[in-house]
Amino acid sequence: MNFLIFLFFLPPKDSVFVKVTFIANVPPFTPDNKIYLASNYNGWSPSDSTYTLKQIDEYKYEMSLWLPEGYMLEYKFTRGSWLKVEKGRYGEEIPNRLLHVKKDTTVYVQIENWRDLVEESSKKHTVTGNVVTFEIKSKYLRYYNPRKIWVYLPKDYHFSKKRYPVLYMHDGQNLFDDFESFAGEWHVDEILEQMHAEKGFSLIVVGIENAREYRIEEYTPFYNTNFSRGGEAEYYLKFIVDELKPYIDENFRTIPEEAAILGSSLGGLVSIYAGYKYPEVFKFVGSMSGAFWYNPEIIQFLSYCKKHPDKVYLDWGTKEGERPEFYVLHNKNVLQIIRKIGPKGKNLLWFEDPDGIHHESAWSKRLRHALDFLFSK
Repeated sequence: MNFLIFLFFLPPKDSVFVKVTFIANVPPFTPDNKIYLASNYNGWSPSDSTYTLKQIDEYKYEMSLWLPEGYMLEYKFTRGSWLKVEKGRYGEEIPNRLLHVKKDTTVYVQIENWRDLVEESSKKHTVTGNVVTFEIKSKYLRYYNPRKIWVYLPKDYHFSKKRYPVLYMHDGQNLFDDFESFAGEWHVDEILEQMHAEKGFSLIVVGIENAREYRIEEYTPFYNTNFSRGGEAEYYLKFIVDELKPYIDENFRTIPEEAAILGSSLGGLVSIYAGYKYPEVFKFVGSMSGAFWYNPEIIQFLSYCKKHPDKVYLDWGTKEGERPEFYVLHNKNVLQIIRKIGPKGKNLLWFEDPDGIHHESAWSKRLRHALDFLFSK
């Protein structure tokens, strides 16, 4: 194996940061690849060169990071892509590793296996139904431009002349296809196929791929001084409102005035912001496990809003990370301000999942509940 460049991260001035050193042992059958740390701190990029580990022994790698004190780090190790992410000893999926950053510490990790070594290279994609993809160039997007878009078309789309409401969702690569996802898919396509079979429910879903290592930048409306990141959601939303939505309305049989936006974690944060920034565009808004803690300014923003979407859905789990009360508190703060400014009564629905974790599997389980509410007449 080749020796890798060691990168040392210095804390920004005037912030309380602590040093965390990761020492990772890899299995002896690990191919000759670089090892990366992918996390919620770097937008889950699987090949971010600034998060490359240094090889210090034949099967041992190391890196040091300066992380904000109190930060809840979720992470995994990869060999440069999500097709080469770590797996359990028997090839099973493993949950995100968790670290509550409290003080200078060294974390020892044993990597058991790799995805590409336990799965057949010809692994099938899991898309169900009619899902199409295309790329669209933007004058607003700063990253990954043109951007890949996924569109789920209802089961009866090609057999009718009907027009359909549209749901815009973030993290498009995680919605329909397990092969493309980095942490498992939402099964949006399977859920909608089942809802159509049971009661004729039909909906167009537009999945917008995230900007990978720049996901935090695009999904946060306000700059976070503690992390020295974020605050570029306005560009991302301008892309959706001024470019993507007109393109979708022109090229697919939509009901333009019946558009919704929904996402999870930071995707929930940006969805709430979008719904109150553009209530004339997004009639329905959904947030699952919203990471409102990253931008607590969202409360002040909402308090100044004079208009609101027609319907809002909020949910969160009580087992989200090592400090679930953190997510519960910030979601309840957002719920409290929305109760004051609207919508109210039957047009506002919130749900606390007693078993909910911060993962696609939990959001997938709650998706049907959200869709039933947002698109019910």
